[in-house]
Amino acid sequence: MKLLLTTFFVLAMLMANTNARTAEEWKTRSVYQIITDRFARTEDNETPCTDLFKYCGGTFKGIENKLDYIQGMGFDAIWISPVVENTEQGYHGYWVKNLYTINPEFGTEEELRELIQACHDRDIWVMVDVVANHIGYVPNQNDTNHDFSEIVPFNKMEYFNEFENCDFIDYSNQSKVELCWLSGLPDLNQNEPFVRQKLLEWIKEFVQKWNFDALRIDTIPHVSKPFWAEFSKQSGVYTIGEVLNFNIEYLASYQGPVDGVLNYAMFTALRNSFQNKGPMTGIEEYYERAKRTWADQTLLGNFVDNHDNNRFLADSDNIRGFKSALAFSIAAEGIPMVYYGDEHAYHGGKDPLNREAMFQDFNTDTDIYGFLKTINGARKTTKWYQYEQVQRFADEHIYAFSRGPVFFAFTNSHDEQDRRITYHNYPEGTTLCNIFHAGDCVKVEGGSFSLVLKDGETKIFVPLTNSENSRVPRHRQKIQEGIAHGSLLFDSSSI
Repeated sequence: MKLLLTTFFVLAMLMANTNARTAEEWKTRSVYQIITDRFARTEDNETPCTDLFKYCGGTFKGIENKLDYIQGMGFDAIWISPVVENTEQGYHGYWVKNLYTINPEFGTEEELRELIQACHDRDIWVMVDVVANHIGYVPNQNDTNHDFSEIVPFNKMEYFNEFENCDFIDYSNQSKVELCWLSGLPDLNQNEPFVRQKLLEWIKEFVQKWNFDALRIDTIPHVSKPFWAEFSKQSGVYTIGEVLNFNIEYLASYQGPVDGVLNYAMFTALRNSFQNKGPMTGIEEYYERAKRTWADQTLLGNFVDNHDNNRFLADSDNIRGFKSALAFSIAAEGIPMVYYGDEHAYHGGKDPLNREAMFQDFNTDTDIYGFLKTINGARKTTKWYQYEQVQRFADEHIYAFSRGPVFFAFTNSHDEQDRRITYHNYPEGTTLCNIFHAGDCVKVEGGSFSLVLKDGETKIFVPLTNSENSRVPRHRQKIQEGIAHGSLLFDSSSI
């Protein structure tokens, strides 16, 4: 009987592994980032959270109950908080206590399994956050005294690097970056054979047991690159790492050990142009540098907000700029990642204010909810992620590019901007229509077309007709039908 059960377990693990999603497959996805504790409670309790430093009550079941809401915006993947048991008040999931048990504050093992299955039944992929650099704070912790007896499986001091504070991180001293204790959190020594072995064994079994589709890996600059290469390979799925650094060369050095990283270089360029109204040529400069630097920009995570930075609207009330930055992050090469609450224009500042509880805010009629729904719908229908990004125009106030049949135009100005686009790939006579406004169409005449942007708006044009070819490809036909009926205006379901 024991042999039979062991055989069944091994077969189940192998079957789960066959569902692993590759980095290439993840290019098709649009990701909604969730802090599990802050998103939705099991019983739809809308009572506000009064202390953002502590657990607020969000659960796996709460997420499952809101999958209609997430899918309604066009997202087909979610990124959830680390799921393992944490030390006291580790509501965010980054204070590991036991690698082998599920955080009871979020729910049971069965409820996690049900969430993942419910997502897969809807073709929503699940990216889970993981931590292998450090653990949570331990009892009676100070510079010289550390009680690791409750940490599983790393219950001895010999498994950790010697205490050295990371209050100031000097990224020119990589050795210190990898050895110091970030925020005073005990730093695991991945060069210690037991630690290395256990972490590599754990990640392989963890992904297979729960059938996760990808990993977001926390704090990767604080561990050596060879370890991450092994860790990523053992996981068997797409891996994206957090390198909280704004230097593009430093960021790019971690693509290889893991499949991609969160693109803080693009984040900086978007914030500068759309939040600070810096020149749009700053985006052009980013791309000139990016082409020389990234191994594969299409595998990076594009984002405007996340749980580690002030929200865009914390430092600016420019809603138009915020929407433009969101649109750019979804349109551009890379995997789009949108932070929960962006659809409600959340404007929290420094952690934990940027980790608001969303329990009372599941209204689907907000402007940004519809905006995201339209963009994600058009992305999925046109499959623009399959095409190379080609810059078409750039000056102080306008940046435009195309991806296959789709043309994207952005501005940092609230004054009307009027340009003539001469560099494009459309045949003479092609009519282009804006996915946000059914009647907003322009025609290619004399080899060019007019681009007018008003009050900071974004336009995404798709071809409506092609005078040289009456046989319109199916993806183009579907989207033009939506435009013709006005149904693309905050309704991507019809395309």
